[in-house]
Amino acid sequence: MIKTLFKVSSLVVFAALAPMAATAQEETKIGPRETYNEAREEMDALIKQRRLGDAIRMFESLGQPDNKELAALDTKMRVLYKTDFTDVALIRSEIHKNGFRQEIIGYWNDEQYLYVYLLMHTVNNRPRLLNFRFDADFHALNMLF
Repeated sequence: MIKTLFKVSSLVVFAALAPMAATAQEETKIGPRETYNEAREEMDALIKQRRLGDAIRMFESLGQPDNKELAALDTKMRVLYKTDFTDVALIRSEIHKNGFRQEIIGYWNDEQYLYVYLLMHTVNNRPRLLNFRFDADFHALNMLF
């Protein structure tokens, strides 16, 4: 059940580009690291509360995400994960050439784990999210490295 949820739902955000924080970056002229840190802080808070649909809404290139599908995803998250995640950590990070970077972030509570994969590209000092996936199986995302 969990694997099915994550395979179907990750297709929703497969081609996500440019976090909304990038707009704030243009207004305040902060650097890509600060933009990333702000977006990560917001994303981490939402995912720890099992609000994956709201975390997905952070990424503007999704256009108009299907609100019913995202609400259903949040409902499924609350069914599959009985309590909020208490901890978060960057598990794996790899910097590539020409501004590319990929990461796996882990979220967990006393009994369960959720992993999020990010592929980012920084162009003209503006970080963009190219790929956002999530899964309960670490190896499914680790294979992307």
